[in-house]
Amino acid sequence: MTDLLRLRTLPGQLITLFVIVLLVSQVVNVLLIVGERRLQARSTLYVSAIEKMAEGTAQVLEFPGRRSGPGFAPGPRNNRGTPLRIEVASSSAIDRLSAIECLSSYEEQLSNLLQSRNVNFESVRVCRGDRLQRPGRQSGPAGARPPREDMRRDREPGMRPPPPGGHHPPPDPRGPPGPGFENMIMSVHLSDGRWINGITGHYPLENMTPRVFLATGGMILVTVLVVVFFARRITRPLTNLAEAADQLGRGGHGISLKEEGPTDLRSAIAAFNAMQERLTRMIETQRTMLRSVGHDLRTPLTSLRIRAEIMEPETERVKVIATLDEMKTMMEEILTWAEDASGMEELHRVDLNALLTSLSDDYQDVGASVTYEEGVPIIVLCRRGSLRRALRNLIDNGLKYGSEVKISAVPDAESVRVCIDDKGPGIPTEDLRDVLKPFVRLEISRNKDTGGSGLGLSIAQSIIQAHGAELDLHNKKSGGLRASFKLARET
Repeated sequence: MTDLLRLRTLPGQLITLFVIVLLVSQVVNVLLIVGERRLQARSTLYVSAIEKMAEGTAQVLEFPGRRSGPGFAPGPRNNRGTPLRIEVASSSAIDRLSAIECLSSYEEQLSNLLQSRNVNFESVRVCRGDRLQRPGRQSGPAGARPPREDMRRDREPGMRPPPPGGHHPPPDPRGPPGPGFENMIMSVHLSDGRWINGITGHYPLENMTPRVFLATGGMILVTVLVVVFFARRITRPLTNLAEAADQLGRGGHGISLKEEGPTDLRSAIAAFNAMQERLTRMIETQRTMLRSVGHDLRTPLTSLRIRAEIMEPETERVKVIATLDEMKTMMEEILTWAEDASGMEELHRVDLNALLTSLSDDYQDVGASVTYEEGVPIIVLCRRGSLRRALRNLIDNGLKYGSEVKISAVPDAESVRVCIDDKGPGIPTEDLRDVLKPFVRLEISRNKDTGGSGLGLSIAQSIIQAHGAELDLHNKKSGGLRASFKLARET
């Protein structure tokens, strides 16, 4: 699961991209929903306020001596807002409103409602704003507490304060409102010059509840889980394909992959299976041919050696036998190199630390100067026999051209680097790559008296490449040659 969510992997990048797109779309969707619900809530509140304003204006004109003056508040509290307060004044309350936005559509609705109630008026104004200054208080903070006599008139007899709850505190007409509070002012200019002002307020977001956000978050969570599940199913064949290709590159036996996943991925798996089958068949053909060549060459070489034993004079006989022995040795090295390059040995879990310790002990038993500092167990997946042969070739090469060899293993979290250092003359920089080719011998730069067929380093390179690594040769600043390669660690 951790590997799946890494941004470097294809599933991780797909999931991240999808989550980003989903979050952006959901944020836009929530904003649209909030805006739509805000408009609906505001429209409902405003229509209710206009109806109460028309009814209250008609009552004020019908019963002029009953409740008049500032603070007259007919009817119950406006839905999810402050009570509609009606006051009779000499001027419009809109003049005391800040950040004015006139609502012409609601002015027309209020005019129609007043006409239906036979109210004579000169004009109607409906506006919305943020802060409303009290009469006679042109300066000071908005929403300052009015005189106590106004406080008594602001409340209907027997009217109880609203219970606490909701997402905002109940608006208090006597104190400063909370964030987002809006005032709606409706002013009716009568024929006698008086103004009847209706004042109410509300919170634009008060209709929003956590259910919208919970539903959105739950939908995002479920969608992400579904995407993770299907991303694993879709990309699993690709992971299997990568593992099979790596195993084939290490010389392992190819396993036919199941063709699954999307159409293009199925085509890639089918092409890989066909390629793997052709490579396996070609390698097997080469193995059979090499075994046949080795068997066929041994017979005539043995026959020639028998004939050479009876040759005269003795000096010529010795030369012919030495030539035949050299040909036999070369043939065995070629067969060994071909077998190691084809990776005929099975892969096994091996303790590299124990293998290197055993090798150094073997050389020390015969008096060779080979050292290795034993450390903690390091498990690698390798062909034990082939890897041992490659290490022997590198150590022999170091002993042949140097006075001593030091072996070291430097592990990290995922791999281990094996280094073979000698104290010899080294190799010219321009020949470092050529020396790994078959039958290449650098007698001029190393030692004119050495023998061999020039396959030692080439065999080591072939074995190491069959393990999915590369043999690196470079000259040390302190003198001598370092041969190193990396192997993957097993957990």
